[in-house]
Amino acid sequence: MRNWPSIGVACVAALTSSPAAAWWDEGHMQIAYVAYQHLDPTVKQRVDDLLKLNSDYAKWTAGASDDATAKLYAFVHASTWEDDIKTRPYGYTRDSVTSPIAGQNIGYADHNQHAYWHFRDIRYSPDGTPPPAPNPVDAVTPDRALGRRLAGIVWGL
Repeated sequence: MRNWPSIGVACVAALTSSPAAAWWDEGHMQIAYVAYQHLDPTVKQRVDDLLKLNSDYAKWTAGASDDATAKLYAFVHASTWEDDIKTRPYGYTRDSVTSPIAGQNIGYADHNQHAYWHFRDIRYSPDGTPPPAPNPVDAVTPDRALGRRLAGIVWGL
């Protein structure tokens, strides 16, 4: 009988708790909001200019009360774009991780989905047998390429 209060507390907690917003739109947008606050002003201006090139810019900034808020809205909403292109009909082609251009990131001219860019598998085998080889391209590959490209755009390298 001593466990009834504990069971009651557990039931109330289970019924009133909400899921963590670590993934999908909410999680991405929360991280983007914090990241935007920490951008160097020169980098922030260049990022703002680049985001204006996206066809969703007007939708991302709808309802913004001023230019500064519009820029923040665009940055925060753009953080969900990788998920959006997996589910919305952008007309992109789902390419293969073994494609010769799989690890390239050429910007808006690229019309492949690269779904494998959104994660990195960590191989694990509970019984010690060798796991299969990892994909040759994953989330780290385009991040490195994009970092080099953005550095060139932002800093004129």
